[in-house]
Amino acid sequence: MELKSGYGLDPDGYIISDVSMDKIDLRYMPCIEETVDWLKNLYQQQLHSVYLYGSVPRGDAVLIKSDLDIIAMFRTKLTASQLDELKKLAGKLTKKYQSLVREVGIAIADYDYTFDTSNYYENAFLKEICVCAYGEDVREYFGPYKLTPEIPISFNGDICEVRNRVLKRMKAASDEDFKILLQGFCRKLIRTYYSMTMVRSQIWTTRLYEQSKVVVQYFPEKEDVIHTLLNWIEEPPADRNPAYKLLHKEGEWTCRNFIKEAGKFC
Repeated sequence: MELKSGYGLDPDGYIISDVSMDKIDLRYMPCIEETVDWLKNLYQQQLHSVYLYGSVPRGDAVLIKSDLDIIAMFRTKLTASQLDELKKLAGKLTKKYQSLVREVGIAIADYDYTFDTSNYYENAFLKEICVCAYGEDVREYFGPYKLTPEIPISFNGDICEVRNRVLKRMKAASDEDFKILLQGFCRKLIRTYYSMTMVRSQIWTTRLYEQSKVVVQYFPEKEDVIHTLLNWIEEPPADRNPAYKLLHKEGEWTCRNFIKEAGKFC
Protein backbone atom coordinates (compact mmCIF):
# COMPACT_ATOMS: atom_id res chain seq x y z
CA MET A 1 0.00 0.00 0.00
CA GLU A 2 1.26 3.46 -0.92
CA LEU A 3 2.08 5.70 2.02
CA LYS A 4 1.03 9.25 1.26
CA SER A 5 -0.33 12.28 3.07
CA GLY A 6 -3.52 11.42 4.96
CA TYR A 7 -2.59 7.76 5.49
CA GLY A 8 -3.84 6.67 8.92
CA LEU A 9 -5.92 9.83 9.37
CA ASP A 10 -9.63 10.53 9.03
CA PRO A 11 -11.00 13.10 6.52
CA ASP A 12 -10.57 15.86 9.13
CA GLY A 13 -6.94 14.97 9.75
CA TYR A 14 -7.37 13.20 13.09
CA ILE A 15 -5.45 10.04 13.96
CA ILE A 16 -7.27 6.75 13.43
CA SER A 17 -6.19 4.23 16.06
CA ASP A 18 -5.17 0.89 14.58
CA VAL A 19 -5.40 -1.17 17.78
CA SER A 20 -8.34 -3.06 19.21
CA MET A 21 -9.07 -5.90 21.63
CA ASP A 22 -10.87 -7.59 18.73
CA LYS A 23 -7.61 -7.80 16.77
CA ILE A 24 -5.78 -9.78 19.45
CA ASP A 25 -4.90 -13.36 18.50
CA LEU A 26 -6.64 -15.59 21.05
CA ARG A 27 -3.37 -17.42 21.68
CA TYR A 28 -2.14 -14.37 23.61
CA MET A 29 -5.16 -14.15 25.91
CA PRO A 30 -3.93 -16.57 28.62
CA CYS A 31 -0.76 -14.53 29.01
CA ILE A 32 -2.71 -11.26 29.08
CA GLU A 33 -5.24 -12.58 31.58
CA GLU A 34 -2.59 -14.00 33.90
CA THR A 35 -0.64 -10.74 33.80
CA VAL A 36 -3.76 -8.77 34.74
CA ASP A 37 -4.58 -11.24 37.53
CA TRP A 38 -1.08 -10.93 38.99
CA LEU A 39 -1.25 -7.14 38.87
CA LYS A 40 -4.66 -7.15 40.58
CA ASN A 41 -3.48 -9.53 43.30
CA LEU A 42 -0.16 -7.85 43.97
CA TYR A 43 -1.33 -4.23 43.94
CA GLN A 44 -5.02 -4.50 44.84
CA GLN A 45 -6.25 -0.96 45.62
CA GLN A 46 -3.28 0.72 43.93
CA LEU A 47 -4.00 -0.64 40.45
CA HIS A 48 -6.33 1.57 38.43
CA SER A 49 -6.23 0.06 34.93
CA VAL A 50 -4.17 -2.00 32.49
CA TYR A 51 -3.45 -1.24 28.82
CA LEU A 52 -1.92 -3.13 25.91
CA TYR A 53 -0.01 -1.60 23.04
CA GLY A 54 2.21 -2.69 20.17
CA SER A 55 1.88 -5.57 17.74
CA VAL A 56 -0.42 -7.74 19.89
CA PRO A 57 -3.45 -5.35 19.94
CA ARG A 58 -2.57 -4.27 16.42
CA GLY A 59 -3.11 -7.85 15.30
CA ASP A 60 0.24 -8.43 13.60
CA ALA A 61 2.27 -10.02 16.39
CA VAL A 62 4.64 -12.84 15.42
CA LEU A 63 4.83 -15.80 17.78
CA ILE A 64 8.01 -15.87 19.89
CA LYS A 65 9.46 -12.80 18.12
CA SER A 66 6.95 -10.18 19.31
CA ASP A 67 6.68 -8.66 22.79
CA LEU A 68 3.58 -8.32 24.91
CA ASP A 69 3.71 -4.63 25.82
CA ILE A 70 1.70 -3.58 28.87
CA ILE A 71 1.11 -0.34 30.76
CA ALA A 72 -0.16 -0.65 34.32
CA MET A 73 -1.69 2.57 35.68
CA PHE A 74 -1.52 3.08 39.44
CA ARG A 75 -3.45 5.41 41.75
CA THR A 76 -0.38 5.97 43.93
CA LYS A 77 3.36 5.79 43.33
CA LEU A 78 5.03 2.42 43.81
CA THR A 79 7.79 1.98 46.35
CA ALA A 80 11.25 0.77 45.33
CA SER A 81 10.42 -2.73 46.58
CA GLN A 82 7.15 -2.74 44.61
CA LEU A 83 8.99 -1.66 41.45
CA ASP A 84 11.43 -4.50 41.98
CA GLU A 85 8.49 -6.85 42.49
CA LEU A 86 7.00 -5.67 39.19
CA LYS A 87 10.28 -6.28 37.37
CA LYS A 88 10.46 -9.81 38.78
CA LEU A 89 6.86 -10.44 37.73
CA ALA A 90 7.66 -9.43 34.15
CA GLY A 91 10.64 -11.78 34.16
CA LYS A 92 8.59 -14.63 35.57
CA LEU A 93 5.87 -14.21 32.94
CA THR A 94 8.44 -13.88 30.16
CA LYS A 95 9.96 -17.21 31.17
CA LYS A 96 6.58 -18.94 31.46
CA TYR A 97 5.36 -17.72 28.06
CA GLN A 98 8.65 -17.90 26.16
CA SER A 99 7.01 -20.14 23.55
CA LEU A 100 4.54 -17.34 22.86
CA VAL A 101 6.31 -13.97 23.27
CA ARG A 102 9.88 -12.70 23.28
CA GLU A 103 9.23 -10.67 26.40
CA VAL A 104 6.42 -9.53 28.67
CA GLY A 105 7.18 -5.86 29.26
CA ILE A 106 5.31 -3.97 31.99
CA ALA A 107 5.64 -0.18 32.03
CA ILE A 108 3.92 1.99 34.63
CA ALA A 109 1.75 5.10 34.49
CA ASP A 110 0.65 7.42 37.28
CA TYR A 111 -3.01 8.37 37.46
CA ASP A 112 -2.45 11.93 38.71
CA TYR A 113 0.26 12.57 36.13
CA THR A 114 -1.99 11.24 33.40
CA PHE A 115 -4.77 13.67 34.27
CA ASP A 116 -2.50 16.69 34.68
CA THR A 117 -3.65 18.98 31.85
CA SER A 118 -0.06 19.93 31.06
CA ASN A 119 0.52 16.34 29.93
CA TYR A 120 -2.39 16.29 27.49
CA TYR A 121 -0.30 15.49 24.41
CA GLU A 122 1.68 12.76 26.17
CA ASN A 123 -1.62 10.97 26.59
CA ALA A 124 -1.95 10.68 22.83
CA PHE A 125 0.07 7.49 23.36
CA LEU A 126 -2.69 6.04 25.54
CA LYS A 127 -5.44 7.33 23.30
CA GLU A 128 -4.11 6.25 19.91
CA ILE A 129 -1.75 3.34 20.56
CA CYS A 130 -3.26 1.50 23.53
CA VAL A 131 -6.34 -0.57 24.35
CA CYS A 132 -7.74 -1.04 27.84
CA ALA A 133 -7.59 -4.63 29.10
CA TYR A 134 -8.75 -3.97 32.65
CA GLY A 135 -10.28 -1.17 34.76
CA GLU A 136 -11.62 2.25 33.86
CA ASP A 137 -10.61 3.22 30.34
CA VAL A 138 -9.18 6.74 30.67
CA ARG A 139 -8.59 7.11 26.94
CA GLU A 140 -12.07 8.59 26.49
CA TYR A 141 -10.89 11.72 28.29
CA PHE A 142 -8.25 12.56 25.66
CA GLY A 143 -8.12 13.55 22.01
CA PRO A 144 -8.89 13.54 19.23
CA TYR A 145 -5.40 14.36 18.01
CA LYS A 146 -3.98 15.73 14.80
CA LEU A 147 -0.34 15.32 13.75
CA THR A 148 1.06 18.49 15.30
CA PRO A 149 4.63 18.86 16.69
CA GLU A 150 3.41 18.13 20.21
CA ILE A 151 2.71 14.50 19.26
CA PRO A 152 6.19 13.46 18.05
CA ILE A 153 7.86 15.50 20.79
CA SER A 154 5.80 13.79 23.49
CA PHE A 155 6.44 10.36 21.95
CA ASN A 156 10.19 10.56 21.30
CA GLY A 157 11.46 13.79 22.80
CA ASP A 158 13.38 11.68 25.30
CA ILE A 159 15.79 10.33 22.67
CA CYS A 160 18.89 11.97 24.22
CA GLU A 161 18.10 10.58 27.65
CA VAL A 162 17.44 7.13 26.21
CA ARG A 163 20.62 7.21 24.12
CA ASN A 164 22.79 8.08 27.11
CA ARG A 165 21.20 5.44 29.33
CA VAL A 166 21.31 2.63 26.76
CA LEU A 167 24.87 3.24 25.58
CA LYS A 168 26.05 3.31 29.19
CA ARG A 169 24.30 0.04 29.97
CA MET A 170 25.64 -1.58 26.81
CA LYS A 171 29.25 -1.22 27.96
CA ALA A 172 28.76 -3.51 30.95
CA ALA A 173 26.01 -5.74 29.50
CA SER A 174 26.25 -9.50 29.09
CA ASP A 175 25.98 -10.81 25.54
CA GLU A 176 22.29 -11.58 25.97
CA ASP A 177 21.50 -8.22 27.59
CA PHE A 178 23.49 -6.46 24.89
CA LYS A 179 21.29 -8.02 22.21
CA ILE A 180 18.12 -6.96 24.04
CA LEU A 181 19.40 -3.40 24.51
CA LEU A 182 20.50 -3.21 20.89
CA GLN A 183 17.19 -4.42 19.50
CA GLY A 184 15.24 -2.01 21.70
CA PHE A 185 17.37 0.98 20.77
CA CYS A 186 17.21 0.10 17.05
CA ARG A 187 13.41 0.24 17.31
CA LYS A 188 13.63 3.51 19.24
CA LEU A 189 15.85 5.09 16.59
CA ILE A 190 13.54 4.15 13.72
CA ARG A 191 10.52 5.46 15.60
CA THR A 192 12.40 8.66 16.42
CA TYR A 193 13.37 9.18 12.77
CA TYR A 194 9.72 8.67 11.88
CA SER A 195 8.64 11.16 14.54
CA MET A 196 10.93 13.68 12.85
CA THR A 197 8.93 13.30 9.62
CA MET A 198 5.47 12.76 11.09
CA VAL A 199 4.16 16.33 10.93
CA ARG A 200 5.28 17.22 7.41
CA SER A 201 4.33 13.83 5.96
CA GLN A 202 0.91 13.74 7.66
CA ILE A 203 1.26 9.97 7.66
CA TRP A 204 0.23 8.05 10.78
CA THR A 205 1.42 4.49 11.32
CA THR A 206 2.68 2.46 14.27
CA ARG A 207 4.12 -0.34 12.13
CA LEU A 208 7.90 -0.27 12.11
CA TYR A 209 8.29 -1.30 8.47
CA GLU A 210 5.88 1.44 7.36
CA GLN A 211 7.62 3.99 9.57
CA SER A 212 10.88 2.98 7.90
CA LYS A 213 9.42 3.71 4.46
CA VAL A 214 8.33 7.18 5.56
CA VAL A 215 11.78 7.89 7.00
CA VAL A 216 13.48 7.03 3.70
CA GLN A 217 11.08 9.34 1.84
CA TYR A 218 12.33 12.32 3.84
CA PHE A 219 15.84 11.19 4.78
CA PRO A 220 17.03 9.13 1.78
CA GLU A 221 20.57 9.31 3.14
CA LYS A 222 19.38 7.13 6.04
CA GLU A 223 18.30 4.20 3.84
CA ASP A 224 21.39 2.10 4.55
CA VAL A 225 21.17 2.90 8.27
CA ILE A 226 17.51 1.89 8.36
CA HIS A 227 18.32 -1.35 6.55
CA THR A 228 21.04 -2.13 9.10
CA LEU A 229 18.80 -1.33 12.07
CA LEU A 230 16.03 -3.56 10.75
CA ASN A 231 18.52 -6.40 10.22
CA TRP A 232 19.86 -6.02 13.77
CA ILE A 233 16.33 -6.15 15.18
CA GLU A 234 15.97 -9.55 13.52
CA GLU A 235 19.51 -10.79 14.20
CA PRO A 236 21.92 -8.73 16.36
CA PRO A 237 25.55 -8.81 15.17
CA ALA A 238 28.11 -10.91 17.03
CA ASP A 239 30.62 -8.04 17.01
CA ARG A 240 29.61 -5.26 19.39
CA ASN A 241 31.88 -2.54 18.01
CA PRO A 242 30.04 -1.75 14.74
CA ALA A 243 26.74 -1.69 16.61
CA TYR A 244 28.03 0.58 19.34
CA LYS A 245 29.62 2.99 16.85
CA LEU A 246 26.50 3.24 14.67
CA LEU A 247 24.13 3.73 17.60
CA HIS A 248 26.41 6.37 19.10
CA LYS A 249 26.62 8.24 15.79
CA GLU A 250 22.91 8.05 15.00
CA GLY A 251 21.97 8.83 18.60
CA GLU A 252 24.01 12.03 18.39
CA TRP A 253 22.40 12.96 15.06
CA THR A 254 18.87 12.54 16.40
CA CYS A 255 19.70 14.59 19.52
CA ARG A 256 21.03 17.46 17.40
CA ASN A 257 18.20 17.46 14.89
CA PHE A 258 15.08 16.10 16.58
CA ILE A 259 13.31 19.29 17.67
CA LYS A 260 14.05 21.14 14.43
CA GLU A 261 12.91 18.30 12.18
CA ALA A 262 9.91 17.21 14.27
CA GLY A 263 8.42 20.68 14.04
CA LYS A 264 8.71 21.03 10.27
CA PHE A 265 5.52 21.26 8.25
CA CYS A 266 5.72 21.16 4.47
